[in-house]
Amino acid sequence: MPRPGHFRELEEGIPDERKALARALRGLVPVIGLSLRQTHAALASRNRGCDTSASALSDLLNARIRKPKRDVVRALYDLAESTARKNRARMPVTWEELEDLRLKVCEPPALLCANCQASVLPVPSQQGDRQHSQGRWPPAVNLLALKRTRRAEDVAGILRHVGLAGGPAEVANAVAACRAGGLRPEADMILGYAQAGRDGRQLAEIAYEFMRIGDNATARRVLKMSLAQ
Repeated sequence: MPRPGHFRELEEGIPDERKALARALRGLVPVIGLSLRQTHAALASRNRGCDTSASALSDLLNARIRKPKRDVVRALYDLAESTARKNRARMPVTWEELEDLRLKVCEPPALLCANCQASVLPVPSQQGDRQHSQGRWPPAVNLLALKRTRRAEDVAGILRHVGLAGGPAEVANAVAACRAGGLRPEADMILGYAQAGRDGRQLAEIAYEFMRIGDNATARRVLKMSLAQ
């Protein structure tokens, strides 16, 4: 990096989501006011759990990392926020905005139907209709195929996306469909991600969707999660 705030053009062919995150992160660099190596040293001294390097930071700021780590992005944001507070400077982006951009980068690519090549992920759930307890979530078929071919990373990405970013109805139907398809561990992983990434109100909304599809046992389980938040 030549000097703080001055960057090379982002390479062509990089997905728009990664470019958007990189531009937002680049906005933090002038606030921090350090060189790349100094920034890395500052991150290392502030947060020993921040697993990164100067070259990895360069890749992050140039949108070369496919799945940016949350702890690295958060550490960079916290360093900028701390510096801005000392200098009474304005932050160019909020943490919520930054995390939303990061999650979009980490979303798995849409899987395609083997017959028609139409996208099947993510699939918006039908609203307003009481659905069968097996759930209506077409990606469950793709999950089973990915698991059989040992594509664990792709499976984990889909489960993480649904648990953290899927709508309440999609979460409920995804869990039900996974269970119906013999993917009970995967169903539990979706619930685990939902519990870790959502507040009590959001979990209560998911519990309501489980009641709508007739799965009262899981609805009670998720309600307990919401009360524990």
